[in-house]
Amino acid sequence: MILYFSGTGNTKFVAEYIAEHIGDECVSLNDILKYKLPLRFNSVKPFVIAAPIYASCYPTIIMKLIRKAEFTGSDKIYFLTTMGAGTGAFEVPLEKIADEKDMAYMGACGVPMPNNYIAGSDLPSADEAESKIKAALPLMKELSEHILAGEMIEKYDRGTSYFVAKLGNVIFEKFFMSSSGYRVSANCVSCGKCEEGCPVNNVKLSPAGVPHFDHYCIGCYACINRCPMNAINIGKKTENRNRYVCPEYSDWKKRGLID
Repeated sequence: MILYFSGTGNTKFVAEYIAEHIGDECVSLNDILKYKLPLRFNSVKPFVIAAPIYASCYPTIIMKLIRKAEFTGSDKIYFLTTMGAGTGAFEVPLEKIADEKDMAYMGACGVPMPNNYIAGSDLPSADEAESKIKAALPLMKELSEHILAGEMIEKYDRGTSYFVAKLGNVIFEKFFMSSSGYRVSANCVSCGKCEEGCPVNNVKLSPAGVPHFDHYCIGCYACINRCPMNAINIGKKTENRNRYVCPEYSDWKKRGLID
């Protein structure tokens, strides 16, 4: 069973690729969080957890979910992440969590995918994103083969020390993981995609159809990137930046881009 969390679709793409190539099922942790579903998972095959890097670590909300979850059937667990530049030291606390749950830690690895951190820089064009995803396909295939064979996986990037990674993550969560600076322009058409796509129900449409943001944003930027009118911005700094949503894995298959 592959359990994935994804804001703009990068991790979903990787999870669906691997699920098909190892003949397994995908379960969206977005849905688990959004609809407060039971944290009980049973799988004969090894568990594969996939989530994006947030400032050198897994999102805290996902690590808490894993700690609370009940895993039955297989006692083996793999961890994958999608990343821009590197994986930091994301594997360190995850190996500890596996040990706490008396599960066999089967390794961790990052898959480079297009940048979706709109708060930090402009995002790739559609062509640039497609090139980045194509470049990552061989690694996805390699990981699939190792997981299917029940072999350990290892991350290939050097990363950083856990102390530095954790410090960066704490700073990110304290000062940057907030929707307090989000603004909605007159371009908004009240389509509700921001509310629908928020995995923690931080976005609510008013009776007039205007998005309002609560105080428990986790910084996935799904609402900003998935807005069809580019109506949601972080102050003025994202107004002229590209948006990015990963292509659907099923669409790539139809186009013959997946082996």
